[in-house]
Amino acid sequence: RRSVQEPTTESVVRGSREGFTENFRTNSALIRRRLRDPDLRLDSHTIGRRTKTNVGVMYIEGLIDPKVLQEITGRIKAIDIDGVLESGYIEEFIEDKTFSIFPQVQSTERPDAAVAHLLEGKAVILTDGTPFALIAPAVFSQFYYSPEDYYNRFLISSLVRMVRFISFLIALMLPALYIAFVSFHTEMIPSKLAIAIAAGRSSVPFPSLVEALLMEVSVEILREASIRLPGPIGPTIGIVGALVIGDAAVSAGIVSPLMVIVVALTTIGSYANPSYSAAIAIRMARFPLMLAA
Repeated sequence: RRSVQEPTTESVVRGSREGFTENFRTNSALIRRRLRDPDLRLDSHTIGRRTKTNVGVMYIEGLIDPKVLQEITGRIKAIDIDGVLESGYIEEFIEDKTFSIFPQVQSTERPDAAVAHLLEGKAVILTDGTPFALIAPAVFSQFYYSPEDYYNRFLISSLVRMVRFISFLIALMLPALYIAFVSFHTEMIPSKLAIAIAAGRSSVPFPSLVEALLMEVSVEILREASIRLPGPIGPTIGIVGALVIGDAAVSAGIVSPLMVIVVALTTIGSYANPSYSAAIAIRMARFPLMLAA
């Protein structure tokens, strides 16, 4: 089996370098090594008629709300499926709103993050065969918390969290605000900036909505391609592809220079999110907002 290694999806500057593995007992031991409380409990369940996958609910008795624990355990016991290959199967069965694009259960690869949430009275769900543990219940703000927030002084952590929330607003609203201001509310733009925007858009044959959609879809394709490509060349292709496509599109008069800046800021803002699942939700919500604008 794979040994304990540094997590790849939740990198930190200061903090532990240990991450969960695909082994159920190794993961529970990583938590117990950090949390030597005799009230720490592990309730084991076997889910999947054919795979017989071990699923465990860890919690601290006396800290967790008994009603919350009963609800989590009841939903897990009610799962009836042929096989569970990853914790995402469990997540879909226990979440409240199936059709919501926003995550309702947090996932983590880090034992220290799992222990921090256990100490806050939450439950951690471990699934055999995956390095991702689930944290329930989850609220919206915790998807913008990084494990290293607990290790820095409170002023620094508060400032960094504020930066992340500003990045969230930029990633969600900036293209929609650009479309609304350029198309309908030009009086809200300072005069010199409005003239510069008009000069940059003078050769663009498309309305601002089509221009924004073209760039956003191109960035999404590049982002997906960079993930699927082999590790050493993936980031290179993503960066080079974005630079080449952006410069060529401006030179050809397909998009304006300001649109390239807006898309670049939006992409950077989405990368500032510590949670990958929450970042995907923002990317999905961005397009309806652009159409509404």
